[in-house]
Amino acid sequence: MGRVLIFTATYNEVDNVEDLIEQIFQYLPGQNVLVVDDASPDGTGTVLDKMVESNDKIHVIHRTKKLGLGTAHKLAMKYAVHHGFDILITMDADFSHHPNYLPTIVEALAKHDFVIGSRYIEGGALDYGWFRTLISKTANLLARYLLNIPLKECTTSYRGFRHSLLKQINLDAIHSEGYSFFVESIFYVSRLSNKITEFPIHFEDRRAGASKISKTEIVKGMTSLMRLFYLRMFSSLSKIKAESSSEQSLHICIKCGGAYQTVIDSLIIQEKQEKGADDHSFSEHQSYRRMVQCLQCGLISPESHLQTNNNV
Repeated sequence: MGRVLIFTATYNEVDNVEDLIEQIFQYLPGQNVLVVDDASPDGTGTVLDKMVESNDKIHVIHRTKKLGLGTAHKLAMKYAVHHGFDILITMDADFSHHPNYLPTIVEALAKHDFVIGSRYIEGGALDYGWFRTLISKTANLLARYLLNIPLKECTTSYRGFRHSLLKQINLDAIHSEGYSFFVESIFYVSRLSNKITEFPIHFEDRRAGASKISKTEIVKGMTSLMRLFYLRMFSSLSKIKAESSSEQSLHICIKCGGAYQTVIDSLIIQEKQEKGADDHSFSEHQSYRRMVQCLQCGLISPESHLQTNNNV
């Protein structure tokens, strides 16, 4: 089985997170848990800190504000690669993904690079009402056919990755945020490996708290789907594969000290250069500076402003 990292992102999950982590260790004893908390105002972070004091297998990253699911999962994937975990499993924190499926994911990853818990194959089920079920089924159907993904489930985050696949994914090329991140990441996974599979799960209604998906997320999801369809049909997919991602240096954020960033854009800068020693006139030219976003505090800065650190 090797070293397994189980990841979940939290925002106002004080009623769920302690029980969830305890059950994770029941099904996968001795493994590691990573939680990224987006400054939950309900005390989730305090509960997590108390659990860390008594269990060194629990790792918590506190973010300074709500930065969303997409960046949290990207952070976890970079964390898993850098720390050399053989398997990364991602799941929701509200018990919609029951921990009893964790051994099934590990077993499936013995023969596959990627596995996802599916609500839409034989044996799968979900507890949504009719309207949300319709939205979910429609989104998965569109993703499957528009993006040519050979799975019936594309949107849930109950997933397992082998290290060998994770380090191939160019995470900086994934630009979707929130729930759209899950479709774009599986689109890239399906291009990098044909050893992917799904297994049936019962997607349960959350035990406590409120659902966090909104109409805005639905609109973002459709926009992202159209962009990926265009990418599939008309653009090169060469950027989806990372270039020695596991060998890249980590950098330290100048604001929070966080060690994980993502490239977001290139800033065009106008610069003046002196033409020559005897000619005091100047010429202007454009240069490009890579911009990165800290996945822990959200700070956007030029990559050149970060300090290299490989000891994180």
